[in-house]
Amino acid sequence: MRAEVSRTCVLLIAGCLTSSLVWAQSSTDLDECYKPSGTIDQAIEACTRAINSGQLSQPNLVNSYINRGAKWSGKREYDRAIADYDKALGIDPQNAVAHGNRSRSWLRMCYAAASSGDPDLGIRQCTRAIDSDQMESEFLSVAYANRGTIWRNKGEFEHALSDLNAAVRANQNNAQAYTNRGNYYRLRGQETEATADFDRAIAVPIKADNATSYLDRARAYVAKGDLNAALADLNESGRIDSKNPEVYVARAEIYSSRSDYEHAIADLDGALRLTPSNARLLRQRGGAYLSTGNFEHALTDYDASISVQGDVPDGYAERAWIHRLQGDQDQAIVDYNQAIRLDPKRGVRYTERASAYLAKGDWTAALNDYDRAIQVEPDRGANHSGRAWMREYTGDYAGALADRDDTIRLEPRDADWRVYRAQTLLYMGRTDEGLAGFADAIQLDPRAADHYQSRGYALARLGRFDEALADFDRAIQLQPGQGKYYASRAEVFLYQGDPLAALPDIGRAHTHDPNYESGDDLARAELAGGKLDEAIRDFSSYIAARPAAASGFYGRGFARWMKGDLAGAADDFRRSLVFNSLNAETEIWLNLVRTRYGQGSRADTVKVSRRFDPKKWPSPVFRFIRGEITVDQMVASAADRSSLKAGEQEVQAYFFAGEHYLATNRTADARAMFREVLKRKLPSYYSSIGASAELKTHGPEGDTSAKSTNPKAP
Repeated sequence: MRAEVSRTCVLLIAGCLTSSLVWAQSSTDLDECYKPSGTIDQAIEACTRAINSGQLSQPNLVNSYINRGAKWSGKREYDRAIADYDKALGIDPQNAVAHGNRSRSWLRMCYAAASSGDPDLGIRQCTRAIDSDQMESEFLSVAYANRGTIWRNKGEFEHALSDLNAAVRANQNNAQAYTNRGNYYRLRGQETEATADFDRAIAVPIKADNATSYLDRARAYVAKGDLNAALADLNESGRIDSKNPEVYVARAEIYSSRSDYEHAIADLDGALRLTPSNARLLRQRGGAYLSTGNFEHALTDYDASISVQGDVPDGYAERAWIHRLQGDQDQAIVDYNQAIRLDPKRGVRYTERASAYLAKGDWTAALNDYDRAIQVEPDRGANHSGRAWMREYTGDYAGALADRDDTIRLEPRDADWRVYRAQTLLYMGRTDEGLAGFADAIQLDPRAADHYQSRGYALARLGRFDEALADFDRAIQLQPGQGKYYASRAEVFLYQGDPLAALPDIGRAHTHDPNYESGDDLARAELAGGKLDEAIRDFSSYIAARPAAASGFYGRGFARWMKGDLAGAADDFRRSLVFNSLNAETEIWLNLVRTRYGQGSRADTVKVSRRFDPKKWPSPVFRFIRGEITVDQMVASAADRSSLKAGEQEVQAYFFAGEHYLATNRTADARAMFREVLKRKLPSYYSSIGASAELKTHGPEGDTSAKSTNPKAP
């Protein structure tokens, strides 16, 4: 399956624009032009007076144009810089300094536009640079790679691949060109080609004391998943050149991927000290603050980004997400509307707004936005895939399958689309066709371990454990250094109801992949195996390593609830919601724990439920908690046209019903509900783990009261 790709466009910059300054005869203006003692504007004025004096020798005139061009470039007035280099070359056509500086100025112009957040501006300026015929091959390669990445992010895949190929042809030692092309292939579901390009990037020789070489290789390591090697290269790049903001940004992205937002924010602070009015970096830091639950700082950064650059749609779309998390869907729609106004021809703008309509329960408006996305970009597979998801969401599996077929027709080389189609078929109960669809994806890209992983999960869910294990074994053979595949194989033992047998594979995940933090998997297996103290210990270790990971707090909260520590459980559920406030199940759990103490508030339940689609599971649980529907109605609402999805929802419904009956001293009814949970045979689900624990506690002669080791209300 396609790897999550960062929303920040990874762009290139070939070295720093430190133009060579040439020393010449001494006169006041000439001295100030060559070695300024004042401001950059005063230096430009001095160069201009010297040039206009008519008294300079030809070499000094050439060098004065070069020096003034460097000053213009330092002010980011690249057109003026290029004009000065042109004048210098008109006098001395072979001047190497002028040629090199002019190439860098073209590249700087391309880079500045490409990183502005305005893709059309980026394409225009990079095209000017490429079409100038004035760039040396090293810099021309970078310009092609930048423009290719912009085309990729716009969904113009044919243009993207053409530019990325041109980047490689222009300079076969440009590691970042290979990395960008590899990311293109990964986005297109062509993992074999992607891996080959990442390996080529890593193999490019490092230039001694060249910061850019280390930065480029670090990006390739990131794409390969070797984050420790990437950090080592970034640290070396930063040692050589401490003033390149891209080093700080790349390092921040690694820390963010590890949920280490404190270090991510520190590096983004460093980048912003170097470029304080960079709207893209303000948005990125706002996203990091958002991931810590610090909405106030996040909004401040997004507001500042929009103030600096109010014509970039990403600023509004990302700020809208904060409003969504705060439950203000109407304000989110206002920001999405602005993003659409600025960027009306991109389908993603409409699908983003659809998410807010869904949270309001307005399925018609949401589907209209998915239709609109296809209308503006009819040939982009992602838009058809998005509408397929929307149709599955509403229970229209036949319509979803039609969209899946259109996606494959439009982009037949993308194996991921075939995986998604296979999953839709499984939801429809067409098991043989679904499994054949996975095989089709594997045949198209047989070295993509993710496709074996996807089929392995499907087989485990179907109870075909030996076949599932074989698929996970194959994924491990293809990518033995990726911990996630060992953890996936461990999941089979949870499905088999033998969670402690998963522990060896979870240990292998971290042994083979030090970047893989396995504490969450380990603790969940221990929890399912009834080893509560060990689970709490290992969830705590995972939280220490990933302090902003919602799953760690959720898992520990669940374990504490099973131990009877309701105050600790409530605190952990609250902290989990700081980092993932759109998890309805966590909100329900927090409410249940508080209800055990008689602290549940109907007003609080009404408020939090506004973040979730009222027509969709598990929103009926909120209605049940508020007393608006009966327990039988709540359980009935978990039904779905897909038997697979119904089973997933029913384990939650019966479990929450059981908890309700326990809270109202109807122990026999509670036991019946918990047995219904276990009949669905989803032992890896928290609801199943909880149901097993409750049946052990509340057997035929079990205590009918709620457990508690702490009488204080949370």
